[in-house]
Amino acid sequence: MQIKLRKSLAAMALSMFFVAIPCVAVDINSYPALKSLVGELTVDEEIEEQKLIMWLTDATINKDLVGIMERPAESLPWYRYKDRFLNKKIVKDGKKYQTRYRAILDKAQIQFGIPPEIVVAIIGVETRYGRNTGRHRVLDSLVTLALKYDRRSNYFLNELKEYMWLSARGIFNPLKVKGSYAGAFGIAQFMPSSYRNYAIDFDHNAQSNLLESHVDAIGSVANYLSQHGWQAGAPILGRLSDDGKALSMIGETRGYQPDIAVQELEDRGIVLYDGWVGDKIGIIKLKHDDREEFVIAYPNYFVLTRYNRSQNYAMVVSELAENIDN
Repeated sequence: MQIKLRKSLAAMALSMFFVAIPCVAVDINSYPALKSLVGELTVDEEIEEQKLIMWLTDATINKDLVGIMERPAESLPWYRYKDRFLNKKIVKDGKKYQTRYRAILDKAQIQFGIPPEIVVAIIGVETRYGRNTGRHRVLDSLVTLALKYDRRSNYFLNELKEYMWLSARGIFNPLKVKGSYAGAFGIAQFMPSSYRNYAIDFDHNAQSNLLESHVDAIGSVANYLSQHGWQAGAPILGRLSDDGKALSMIGETRGYQPDIAVQELEDRGIVLYDGWVGDKIGIIKLKHDDREEFVIAYPNYFVLTRYNRSQNYAMVVSELAENIDN
């Protein structure tokens, strides 16, 4: 009797374990969006239908990813977020990376106008200089978010389409590439659409390889920022000695574009970066553990938010770059 009871309890526990697993294999026939995607790629891009079906049916839906999307690190207050990236080791490793790839970084600056330390800081924040490129299979992430993350399903469905396009051209094996929970991958953590539109062959070997080539990654980051409006030689941030109390009287920028008239700052006696010419800037509020600080954000700051839609992200890239360059 005891033996049977133990077996029953063991079987029950095992069944509960399997029920609790949030991963489910994909059946294309159950998802009209995937069937439509296959049809579009087959007709518009002339990609073999069976190949697409083989790839997509290999995907696994992981519902845990939806929860992760709702609580990204970028939503943390500044004083907690910055501690993840602004420490001695990351700065030290960034200096080493900049020294190692100095010639390539200088070449990128000449061609695209992006300071070396900015490119290095982005790669440092994204993947710790290429050492941590992600543990989630990109195919699973994109399929899951396209089908289950209702708030941005159209965005991720388009990224999945771009991923299939890249895969069909032999750029990588879609069943093996790993990346972030959101589907970004490679040394610079490009989304598939960014890979297609902004990845470049900076080492001139006839392919843009952001999975393995640091040279291509450096050139592609610089190209991305340039294409999104980086102003060579222009400032990123401006700080005031009193934590920006005068700025606090104006208010903070809520979106991802400069929205405050320069004239309003000048009327209050606030001096902007010498030599900078423009009509609008932003004001960013930083929450430290013991105070609030308001800083001036120039247009280049907002270009950084095009890489990752987060004020914290743009700020930490700016500060890491400054530390690496000093």
